[in-house]
Amino acid sequence: MGTSVIPTKDSERISWSLNFENEFPALSAALGFINTEQTALLQDSAAMRFTILNAQSGSAFSKSCTAFKNDMLGGVGENRQTPAVPAFLPIPLPPAPVEAGIVDRLSKAMNRAKLSGAYNSTIGEMLRIATPPTDSAISPDAKPTAKSTSMTGSIVRLDWIKSKYDGVFIDSQRNDETDWRRLDFDMRSPYEDIRPPSSANKPEERRYRLRYFMDNQAVGVWSDVITVITQP
Repeated sequence: MGTSVIPTKDSERISWSLNFENEFPALSAALGFINTEQTALLQDSAAMRFTILNAQSGSAFSKSCTAFKNDMLGGVGENRQTPAVPAFLPIPLPPAPVEAGIVDRLSKAMNRAKLSGAYNSTIGEMLRIATPPTDSAISPDAKPTAKSTSMTGSIVRLDWIKSKYDGVFIDSQRNDETDWRRLDFDMRSPYEDIRPPSSANKPEERRYRLRYFMDNQAVGVWSDVITVITQP
């Protein structure tokens, strides 16, 4: 199989699929694809986009629910209103069902198109397959760095460096806990942990670790553990 020509980032895959569905029908016959193949590939493209949008909508809703929970349990602070219950944002209806393995099928088809006698650089640019994407910028050893600030009200602020990644997963332990628990994910520094303390009006020890993610998949390694003593 040739090198994958399908983008790796979700945002780029959405854009690629919309362009593909607009350009491919007029080019498919010249590139050697019969009608049933064209239909199947267009359905794969639509299903890829739907799957990504569904995951993004779910992630956004999850983060809204976490923020709502933190505000409701810990208080929203002075001059802020009690937040509304978050609503799940609707997404388009699912397209025709397809089998798993969408990216592999689309990539094989586009590499096949590049072997066609009718293929040229203009078609490659129209279908956005002229230059394969690369993941070389993603380091398997990527390690987040962060600085903590203990604030009054038992709030802990984490200032972290985003670099080239989408965001970070944040795990936490409190006091004598030994298991890491997923606290949240964040896409824009700083992050504020506004959980109320385990014992009211008492300081507690909180430990954090961060790991980068790209397209909702963890990459790299965990940061050094950050230890903070809260201020009531």
